[in-house]
Amino acid sequence: MFGVLVGQLAQGQADRFYGEPVELKSNFIYFTSWKYVRQGGFAWRIEPEPGTEGQNAGAWLQGDTGKPATFELSDMPRGIRLVAQKAEKVPYQPGQLAATIFEDGKYKTWYTIGPTPDPEPFSMKDKIMPGQNQYLCYAESADSVTWETPKLGLFEYTGNKDNNIVFRNDLNGSIRGFHGGCVFLDPSSTDEHYKMFYLGIITDEEWNAYAAQYPDEVDTMARRTDVGGYRMVVAVFGAVSPDGIYWKSLPEPLMIQHADTQNTCYYDEDRKEYVGYVRAWQVNPKAPGTEKDNIDSWIGVGRRSVGRSVSKDFRHFSKPETVMSTGADMAPSHLFYTNGKTTLPGIPDNHVMFPWVWELESDSGAVWLLSSADGQFWSRVPGGPVVDMGLPGTPDGGYVVVSGNLLEYPGDKWGITFGGNPIPHKYPGRDVSKRKGLFPGVPGVGGLATWPRGRLVGLQCDEEGEFATIAVIPKGDRVRLNASVKPSGYIKTAVRLLGKGEGPGRSFEEADRLLGDGLAMPVTWRGEDSLKHEGAPVVLRFQLRQATLYGIEFY
Repeated sequence: MFGVLVGQLAQGQADRFYGEPVELKSNFIYFTSWKYVRQGGFAWRIEPEPGTEGQNAGAWLQGDTGKPATFELSDMPRGIRLVAQKAEKVPYQPGQLAATIFEDGKYKTWYTIGPTPDPEPFSMKDKIMPGQNQYLCYAESADSVTWETPKLGLFEYTGNKDNNIVFRNDLNGSIRGFHGGCVFLDPSSTDEHYKMFYLGIITDEEWNAYAAQYPDEVDTMARRTDVGGYRMVVAVFGAVSPDGIYWKSLPEPLMIQHADTQNTCYYDEDRKEYVGYVRAWQVNPKAPGTEKDNIDSWIGVGRRSVGRSVSKDFRHFSKPETVMSTGADMAPSHLFYTNGKTTLPGIPDNHVMFPWVWELESDSGAVWLLSSADGQFWSRVPGGPVVDMGLPGTPDGGYVVVSGNLLEYPGDKWGITFGGNPIPHKYPGRDVSKRKGLFPGVPGVGGLATWPRGRLVGLQCDEEGEFATIAVIPKGDRVRLNASVKPSGYIKTAVRLLGKGEGPGRSFEEADRLLGDGLAMPVTWRGEDSLKHEGAPVVLRFQLRQATLYGIEFY
């Protein structure tokens, strides 16, 4: 019966099995979480009676034999911890822009500008609150420093079409606008290879149609009272494009959610679905009978959080579930203001977030690092903020935020866009030309938060430690380590072939000690560098002393 069931599952009831070996999405393993580190195992060993060796092998111990048992460990990690590494902030050079993606050998970006103050009879901009109606522009660069802004001639701006605007949402009677959005690549599609995910104003007609189709998925917080006379009823919308230049707006909202500020989305190649991260709220439901009293009362007590939503077709997303919020390990006045969701460069299944944690007691805050083994369950990486504020009075002394994707840059660097402000977040005076109170004349700053390639998180061993990886299918027969080792320390590597035992000549005894600091230090055994795995999956075992291991490269 068991064999029949297994056969049926293999034919169609299950499309994925779990365990090891694991197929790597790239040549690298980076330790942003414990995903690739074995949890370790143990066994209670009892010496068999003479002549009974091998009997009942593998059977569970059903009762106490009266003989003492010995506790034994296997591949148990010890003496190691994960530590987030602080970024170096590099201000932009004049004219430099924030890269969004790297594709076809060049950096590409989509950035926003505000409406012109000039009258435009064909625009609905006067009906949309400032900040909720941004225009998307396109630029590209070979080196991420010198950018080309093509004159595309698609939309009129300041009386002519000599500009690089690719998306406006205030035309043809539309008041949808654009706020807090992103552009991302969809590797599963050609016709819609580029997709856009953003917050916009929703009409009553659109709201009612959505609520009729998805009555249990409407976020009532998305229907706010007017702000300054402007409509503030919002939803998340989408647009698609074959080339990132010519965009088609999707007519219906993707979800009704008060997803203010930064919204991100990507295509998850493992799950074959789109995943959006949006603003969510940790807030209690109102008492019965008071639902319509002061409908905006949640603003003062709701904690800003991060919500996750999924879609199979990029036409309708599930109601977001909160995945990150103020936890018991945080101060009660600290909130996740943005999400900063991205992945490691070239590794689509290594998920990280760079949220700005807003500290209400000072109206400021820095950027932390969160990681996830699957893009669904998240935790903060120890080590404190990774993008810090500057000193008071400096361009980033008020608070810092990051956005966009973590990308690889020339000079063996990883980087993500940061923006800093000299004044606290809600302090009056964001327009530096009009500011007369706090730090007049001090502008904000933008640039890249950078790390040496691969050194976002370190697997750190302060004294002595060891661990083993899960079994992986190596992309190559040699290994290099991204590591930093003190002169009094070392890293030694051993190889186990899955199902075959220790690799020949690849034990700790044969391993050469690795010393020094480098992004790609070759691993050798008595001078030889081959893994000798002969196509078998490998488990890499490590002994460390006073060393930090950032990553493993197969080549």
